[in-house]
Amino acid sequence: MGRVIRATGWLRASGFGSSTAAFEIDLGSAQATGRVQSEVAMIIEVMAAGRATLVTEAGRWIAIRPIEQTTDGLTFTVLDDPATVAGYFP
Repeated sequence: MGRVIRATGWLRASGFGSSTAAFEIDLGSAQATGRVQSEVAMIIEVMAAGRATLVTEAGRWIAIRPIEQTTDGLTFTVLDDPATVAGYFP
Protein backbone atom coordinates (compact mmCIF):
# COMPACT_ATOMS: atom_id res chain seq x y z
CA MET A 1 0.00 0.00 0.00
CA GLY A 2 1.35 3.40 -0.95
CA ARG A 3 0.11 6.88 -0.24
CA VAL A 4 -3.60 6.75 0.57
CA ILE A 5 -5.66 9.89 0.11
CA ARG A 6 -8.95 10.28 1.98
CA ALA A 7 -11.29 13.06 0.91
CA THR A 8 -14.87 14.15 0.43
CA GLY A 9 -16.61 15.62 -2.57
CA TRP A 10 -19.08 14.35 -5.13
CA LEU A 11 -19.58 11.30 -7.31
CA ARG A 12 -20.90 12.16 -10.79
CA ALA A 13 -22.36 9.88 -13.42
CA SER A 14 -23.01 11.13 -16.92
CA GLY A 15 -26.66 12.07 -17.33
CA PHE A 16 -27.52 11.29 -13.70
CA GLY A 17 -26.19 14.29 -11.80
CA SER A 18 -24.09 13.88 -8.67
CA SER A 19 -24.28 12.98 -5.00
CA THR A 20 -22.03 13.66 -2.04
CA ALA A 21 -19.28 11.13 -1.54
CA ALA A 22 -16.42 10.12 0.73
CA PHE A 23 -13.55 8.39 -1.02
CA GLU A 24 -10.05 7.04 -0.63
CA ILE A 25 -7.48 6.51 -3.33
CA ASP A 26 -4.37 4.32 -3.01
CA LEU A 27 -1.64 5.80 -5.19
CA GLY A 28 0.84 3.04 -4.37
CA SER A 29 0.92 1.31 -7.74
CA ALA A 30 1.02 2.13 -11.44
CA GLN A 31 -2.78 1.79 -11.53
CA ALA A 32 -4.26 3.76 -8.63
CA THR A 33 -7.31 2.16 -7.02
CA GLY A 34 -9.84 3.26 -4.46
CA ARG A 35 -13.18 3.03 -2.75
CA VAL A 36 -16.04 5.52 -2.67
CA GLN A 37 -19.11 5.71 -0.47
CA SER A 38 -22.13 7.51 -1.85
CA GLU A 39 -25.89 7.13 -2.35
CA VAL A 40 -26.88 3.64 -3.48
CA ALA A 41 -28.76 4.97 -6.53
CA MET A 42 -25.63 6.78 -7.69
CA ILE A 43 -23.44 3.70 -7.20
CA ILE A 44 -25.89 1.61 -9.22
CA GLU A 45 -25.85 4.22 -12.00
CA VAL A 46 -22.05 4.34 -12.01
CA MET A 47 -21.87 0.54 -12.27
CA ALA A 48 -24.32 0.61 -15.21
CA ALA A 49 -22.44 3.41 -16.96
CA GLY A 50 -19.03 1.80 -16.47
CA ARG A 51 -17.39 5.16 -15.81
CA ALA A 52 -17.77 8.12 -13.46
CA THR A 53 -16.06 11.18 -12.07
CA LEU A 54 -15.04 12.06 -8.54
CA VAL A 55 -15.07 15.79 -7.89
CA THR A 56 -12.97 17.04 -5.00
CA GLU A 57 -14.06 19.87 -2.72
CA ALA A 58 -11.47 22.02 -4.51
CA GLY A 59 -13.20 21.33 -7.84
CA ARG A 60 -10.68 18.85 -9.31
CA TRP A 61 -12.14 16.07 -11.49
CA ILE A 62 -10.84 12.49 -11.28
CA ALA A 63 -12.05 9.96 -13.87
CA ILE A 64 -12.73 6.46 -12.50
CA ARG A 65 -13.86 3.05 -13.75
CA PRO A 66 -15.99 1.03 -11.30
CA ILE A 67 -14.86 -2.47 -10.40
CA GLU A 68 -17.29 -3.84 -7.84
CA GLN A 69 -20.14 -2.75 -5.60
CA THR A 70 -19.61 -3.91 -2.00
CA THR A 71 -21.25 -3.32 1.36
CA ASP A 72 -18.56 -0.66 1.94
CA GLY A 73 -19.32 1.25 -1.26
CA LEU A 74 -17.82 1.01 -4.72
CA THR A 75 -14.29 -0.06 -5.60
CA PHE A 76 -12.71 1.56 -8.64
CA THR A 77 -9.57 2.16 -10.67
CA VAL A 78 -8.41 5.68 -11.44
CA LEU A 79 -8.23 6.47 -15.15
CA ASP A 80 -6.12 9.61 -14.66
CA ASP A 81 -2.36 9.58 -14.13
CA PRO A 82 -1.62 8.80 -10.43
CA ALA A 83 1.04 11.54 -10.28
CA THR A 84 -1.48 14.11 -11.49
CA VAL A 85 -4.05 12.95 -8.92
CA ALA A 86 -1.43 13.09 -6.16
CA GLY A 87 -0.83 16.74 -7.07
CA TYR A 88 -4.45 17.54 -6.22
CA PHE A 89 -3.77 16.66 -2.56
CA PRO A 90 -0.63 18.44 -1.31
